Amino acid sequence: MGSNQSTPPSPPPSATPAPAASPPADLLSKCPVKPGSVPSVFMSLCPVKGQKQEPAAEPKKKDEQEQEQEQKQSLCPVKNQNKAQTFNVYSQPIDPKNNMPVHANNLPSPNQAQSLPQTRERSTIPKGNTAGETWTYPSPQMFWNSINRKNKVGDTTEKDVETVVAIHNNMNETTWKRVVEWEKVILGSDSEPPKLLKFIGRPMDLSPKARFKGWLSHPLPFDRHDWTVQRGDGGVVRYVIDYYYDESKAADNPAAPLPSMHDESAVKSIMVDVRPAIDNPVLLAHRVVTMPLARMQKTTEFEPLKFMPSESLKAQVGESQKTWESIISNNVRSDTGGDLPDGKMSKSEIDKVAKQMRSIKVDCVKAQKRVDDCKDEMDCARASLALTMCMAKIACPLQHAAVVQVLEKDDEEDGKVEKALENAVACVVLFDEKVARNKINNKV
Repeated sequence: MGSNQSTPPSPPPSATPAPAASPPADLLSKCPVKPGSVPSVFMSLCPVKGQKQEPAAEPKKKDEQEQEQEQKQSLCPVKNQNKAQTFNVYSQPIDPKNNMPVHANNLPSPNQAQSLPQTRERSTIPKGNTAGETWTYPSPQMFWNSINRKNKVGDTTEKDVETVVAIHNNMNETTWKRVVEWEKVILGSDSEPPKLLKFIGRPMDLSPKARFKGWLSHPLPFDRHDWTVQRGDGGVVRYVIDYYYDESKAADNPAAPLPSMHDESAVKSIMVDVRPAIDNPVLLAHRVVTMPLARMQKTTEFEPLKFMPSESLKAQVGESQKTWESIISNNVRSDTGGDLPDGKMSKSEIDKVAKQMRSIKVDCVKAQKRVDDCKDEMDCARASLALTMCMAKIACPLQHAAVVQVLEKDDEEDGKVEKALENAVACVVLFDEKVARNKINNKV
């Protein structure tokens, strides 16, 4: 996707902080470990001693289970109750009530070592069902969290994210301009401007046109979006967008480090194919008659993507196929923000982790003893939290700082405290896996 150069973000906090057994007591008192609301992620770290186990309920017979299930379904006629979670084009979970992200996660991910900007840029794309409001793009931090959650990091690094987000925003603005050109041809230039109602990324679904072009030796698209557009009269129409990559243009016209989202010529290596979906005969007529006629009469500046591939594009078919196969194979969510690499760490990395392990053994000895001596559920939960935060401060300074920040602000919006704590715990678990995988304990 062109040049991946970007200005390095601010360095993370030092990996070797001043000795501290646990966070300050006033911060711990704000953590959600009150009776009845103990986060399961901490309880799993601390087996409760002497806790009485409730006897297991006698399993119901199969016919009783089926009868009970039928009664529930008859009483609650909810359609698609078990429907899979839907994600938007940024891979964020969508709330079906308003087609907006459930949680706008701007916290550092568990496997993140470098801080990323949290500023969000406002687009020029009008938002459906609003008066004058426009869509807001995800921050580099949110984008990084999204590709981590969907295990789509690939060869992207944290230092590339700002450039990737800038290209991403540029492409969305270019796409919207194409949509508006289509709408002007269909409804007339004097019609009320359209708005973007909702959108979804469908990278695994080849559109019929993209599949047919593939049969004609055209490279496959690296991404697909479906955008639902709201017209001035309240009607809606779905647009299909395929994104193609032309390596030859990237070589001749490398993208600027941070391309402006308003400059269509900034990213020439990405080609956008925008058209209304053929959801009814009228839309088919617009594609095969209305738009071609408008272009012949020169009443529009719309330039469709060429159907037949150039010689340089034909040479990229094999690479596009590999990209497509990679998209399919990597479409697996990771609860810990991505797997650790299978390869061994370098000597410098091992030395760094070994140093962190030595600091943990010295600085967290009191927190470890508190876990060893805990007596009941609440005591063990707080002890586990203290130990985890102590380890995170040394091994995961970025995630630790995020926890301290949300606790100091007493920020409970969208479960930020819980999420920050979960990220810190997941980071500590990943650190422990690195230690075990590379047998660093033997070097400490």
